[in-house]
Amino acid sequence: MTTLESFLGAPPWPRQLATAALFLLPALALTVQSGYSYGAALLLIGALCSLRRWPFAAQDRWTWGFAVAMGGMGVFWWLLANPQESLGGTWDRPSKFALGIACLLFVSPTAPRPRAQFWGLLAGCLGAGAVALWQVHVEGAPRASGFPSGKTNAIQWGNLALLLGTMLAVQAITLREHLGRAALALAGLAALMALNASVLSLSRGGWLALLLASPVGLYLLWRFDRRALWRMLGGAAVVLAVLGAANHAVLAERWNVMEKEMLVYDAEREAGNSVGQRLEHWRFAWEVGLEKPIFGWGMRGYLEEKEKRVAAGQYEPSIVEYIYTHNEPLDMFVKAGIVGVAWLLLFYAVPLCMFWPTRARVAAYARQGAEVRAQMLALRLGGVCIPLLYAGFGMTQVFFAHNSGIMFYLFMTMLTWAAVLGMDAQYAGGPGASSSPLPHVPPTERQSRA
Repeated sequence: MTTLESFLGAPPWPRQLATAALFLLPALALTVQSGYSYGAALLLIGALCSLRRWPFAAQDRWTWGFAVAMGGMGVFWWLLANPQESLGGTWDRPSKFALGIACLLFVSPTAPRPRAQFWGLLAGCLGAGAVALWQVHVEGAPRASGFPSGKTNAIQWGNLALLLGTMLAVQAITLREHLGRAALALAGLAALMALNASVLSLSRGGWLALLLASPVGLYLLWRFDRRALWRMLGGAAVVLAVLGAANHAVLAERWNVMEKEMLVYDAEREAGNSVGQRLEHWRFAWEVGLEKPIFGWGMRGYLEEKEKRVAAGQYEPSIVEYIYTHNEPLDMFVKAGIVGVAWLLLFYAVPLCMFWPTRARVAAYARQGAEVRAQMLALRLGGVCIPLLYAGFGMTQVFFAHNSGIMFYLFMTMLTWAAVLGMDAQYAGGPGASSSPLPHVPPTERQSRA
């Protein structure tokens, strides 16, 4: 009996609910306040309403792997909770990981319709782009940050806009032969608007993440679409030129400010600005972390040691007001040592391995039609973008310290994975597997219609 058959049975509602969540999560993520929570809430409701089913459903080994990685991260965030926070604050982040495991086990066998994610990404990118243009060019805000204006973290918002735009661009490129011209043109516009939203957020770390991820993207493009490689590179150059021309003044100012702050820090150890404060925090985290490299200082020890050494004049006072180091691996290193860094890397690596289009995974679809193969690849490549870009975002921001960072990573990963598993259950090399156009129908629904 397949995972789908053991879980879904006759009622179709889990699949419909998961499909709605797969669309709503990216569609609303950056357009309304806490928009990434709506799709997650649907999954939690589904998990609560089917407690008699999902705990006993057969699960893929990678699903269990991700569940273990999530549970471990929840434990780390509980151990590293800020001692100055209330009990609710202490349990806020760990509870998200715990509830995320329940939602993962619920949604993994539900086989949401894969094309829902494409349309959700398209709507989300258009929404993020429109919000950014409104805030900067109508309201006159200094940087785009989502709603409510001025109260959300512009770095988080801008980086997630970049992730949405990248995922949409990857899926549109992969599915281009199977989308109408209007849909393809709209997807191109939406991806461009999301990238522009990232620029208008003035978040420089996201573009560093994109640069770091580029070699992997070029390799995958060379592997799966070698004939289109130069055409895609040319298109990327045009996009960058358009974005650069449209935001020349903003980009030039941000570059000049960054260059000046780096020079001042190098010459005078000035840490009272964005770049200087980061560099000083990184220096502190590395030097202090080396004194307890295995298990780190813990949150309390980290805060106390920072205050003591700043008071002794070893580090600049500007780092005292921040409890995070603006670098995910370094933050984990100074607080939880090599053990914590290893688990963080595992948390990135498990989803990357889950989605990576290995030769065996691609070969399993060899008997299917071109559209089915393209949809499978679009889902997997979109999934690869999530941990890859998050690892890059973590170079300049402790992304998982924020609600948006945790929620988007957990739920976008599990929903994409559920869609991949659904396609694998129906199409992956089974005898006589259907090559009908998407969206596909799970085996149980096909049997009930027969």
